[in-house]
Amino acid sequence: MNGPLTALASKEFRALLPVWAAAAFTIGADTLLRGTGMHSLFPLGMFAYIVGSLALGAHVIGHEFTNRTLASLLVQPCSRSSVLLTKASVLAVMLVALGFIARVVLFQSLAATFGNFPRYPTLYLPLIGGFCVAPYMTMRLRSQMAGVVFTACLPGTTYLLALLGGVIIYGTGTAAAEALALAVWMPAMGIFAVAGGVLSARSFIRLQDTEGGREELRLPRWFTVTDANPIRPPRWMLAKKELRLQQMTFAMVAVYALIWTGLTVAGRLNLEFAREFPMRAVGMLYFALLPLVMGSLASAQERQFGMLQSQAMLPVPRAQQWAVKAGVVLVLALVLGVVLPWFVFAPPQISRTSFWPLAASIVLLTTWSLYISSWCGSGIIALALLLPASAAAMALARWIDWTVIALLLPRHAVGAYGMLTQPSPVFTLWVIAAMPLAVLLLFFAARNHWTSERKPKTLAVQAAGLAGWLLLTDVVIVTTVL
Repeated sequence: MNGPLTALASKEFRALLPVWAAAAFTIGADTLLRGTGMHSLFPLGMFAYIVGSLALGAHVIGHEFTNRTLASLLVQPCSRSSVLLTKASVLAVMLVALGFIARVVLFQSLAATFGNFPRYPTLYLPLIGGFCVAPYMTMRLRSQMAGVVFTACLPGTTYLLALLGGVIIYGTGTAAAEALALAVWMPAMGIFAVAGGVLSARSFIRLQDTEGGREELRLPRWFTVTDANPIRPPRWMLAKKELRLQQMTFAMVAVYALIWTGLTVAGRLNLEFAREFPMRAVGMLYFALLPLVMGSLASAQERQFGMLQSQAMLPVPRAQQWAVKAGVVLVLALVLGVVLPWFVFAPPQISRTSFWPLAASIVLLTTWSLYISSWCGSGIIALALLLPASAAAMALARWIDWTVIALLLPRHAVGAYGMLTQPSPVFTLWVIAAMPLAVLLLFFAARNHWTSERKPKTLAVQAAGLAGWLLLTDVVIVTTVL
């Protein structure tokens, strides 16, 4: 019996290692820039710690759906409880190792500013959620991305509901509502953790392979529209297919709208809460996460569903298919990430002068995540690899900036570097430079999307092309403006 369990543990370790390595590399990347003239990657490392912990919990079950190995797992000559214990043990080791790296790298940085911040139990909520709640969400929804997103929304939604309950009980103009929310929130997190662990074990014991690994959020029958005439324009059908790939994006927008509505109501009822709660941080998290999720799903999810071969045989040129895919993703990113937040959610989260910088950032982040997705076989792997790839890209861009400044303006290196890395003074030039970069990313992504080859030489050539454009852009900006 030890032989099958040992093989199972080895398989789980190999399945979780890419996600763990991506999060650990991103967390540790901040230490590489300390003591240099470059900016810190601490926010990206903190984001990697949260997303990586939840992704590990979702992937420990979700990779069976993705690789369609659930049926073979369930017929192994081992008891379900032994398989569950093996999976939980490997996951616990991975989470503890990731938490240790985060404590050494991230929490020590916070200790310099907030003396007791590393002792707050909230810092370990991602680890607890990844171990207890994310596996259950993944099994219940049959989607790794859904498991990550809904587990991440659980703490904020719970705190919001507790706060609204406090406002209803104690009214406005008093701190009793917030005190009640804080008093209820941590016990509620403990209850959810225990319930998630029990439900995860119960769901795995009763798990059945009924849908062949297909990851999909299904709409109710009464909400679907049927038509007797199945003939439709091919490009319109391709656009509908791209929208169906973005189901988790729409779910995330709906969750954010619910959270924003509750926070806005609480802020109107309690002005002190409106001044103290970081509404801007909630909005910035939405603006950063939305294009990353959209790009991650666009290419990798199609490959995960096994649709790429059939798409290649359609009587529509590949260039037109890719144009439809990129166009739908970019338009959806601008509508959900810029237009909708601006007219519905934005004030007072962002100022009016931030509209065009926000739009340019959304476009660049979407094309970057779409490029990373073209190298991956599933959406959750693409989202995980986005973290170290973004850290490496930011470090490379900062190094190019610093090198160009040091060579061309050695006497004013520090001031010029600060202006170059803050796009607002030279925003027009940055937009002019970023748009060709986005086009180059889309061109490389199209090449990767339609091929199954994953050669290091191709990656090196594409990375060299992107780095060369960044170098040329820096030289032009430094010589013409600075």
